[in-house]
Amino acid sequence: MELDILKEKWAEQDRKLDTCIRLNQRLLVAVETHRWRTPLRLFALFSGMGAFMGLIPLMLLGQFIYAHWTEPRFALPAVALDVWVIAYVAASIRQMAMALQIDYNKPIVLIQKQIENLRALRLRVLRWALLTGQLVWWIPFLVVMLKGLWNVDAYKILSLRFLIVNLALGLALIPAAVWVSRKFGDRMDRSPAVQRLMRELAGYNITAASDRLASIAEFQQETND
Repeated sequence: MELDILKEKWAEQDRKLDTCIRLNQRLLVAVETHRWRTPLRLFALFSGMGAFMGLIPLMLLGQFIYAHWTEPRFALPAVALDVWVIAYVAASIRQMAMALQIDYNKPIVLIQKQIENLRALRLRVLRWALLTGQLVWWIPFLVVMLKGLWNVDAYKILSLRFLIVNLALGLALIPAAVWVSRKFGDRMDRSPAVQRLMRELAGYNITAASDRLASIAEFQQETND
C-alpha cells in the first residue's frame, strides 16, 4: 500500500513538473517572440522612412526636369536619376510590405522561411542598387548637381571625352560584376568572411530576428527531445 501511495505521489509530481516545464517554455517563447518581432518592426519602419525620404529627391528632380525639359543634355541625366530613385523607393516599399506581412502565428520554420525571403530581397536590391548606381551617381548626378546648384554647365568645364569614358566604364562594370558573381559566387558563399559580410548587408534587424528565431527553434527542439 505504501508503495502504491508513493507511486501516485511520484506520478503527481511528474505531472506538476511537466506542467511547470511547459509553462516555462511558453513564457520563454513569448519573451523571445517579442524580441524578434521588434527588429522586424524596426526594419519595416526604417524601410518606410527610406521610401519617404526618397520622395524628396523625386520632387527636386521633377522640378529640375520641368525647368530643363527643352535641354535634353540636362533633362536626360535627371530622368536617369529619377528612374533610379523611383526604383529604389518601390523596392523599399516592397521590403516594408514583406516585413509587415510576416505571420507571427505560423510555425517557426515557416516564419524563418519568410525572413530568409526578406533577406534575399534586400540583398538583391542592394546588389542592383550598387551596380546601376555606377551609371547614375557619377556622371548624371554631377551634371544635374552642377547645373541645379550652381548653374554650371558640366559639358563645358569637363571634356566630352571624359564624360563618355566614365559613362562607358560604368556600363562595362555591370556585366563584369555579374560575371564575377556567377563565376565565383558559389565559392564565395562558402567563405566565412563573405557569409559575415552578407549578414551585415542584409541588415542588423533582419539578422537579429533570424538569430532569435533560431534560438527559439533550438530550444523547442531540445525540449521536445
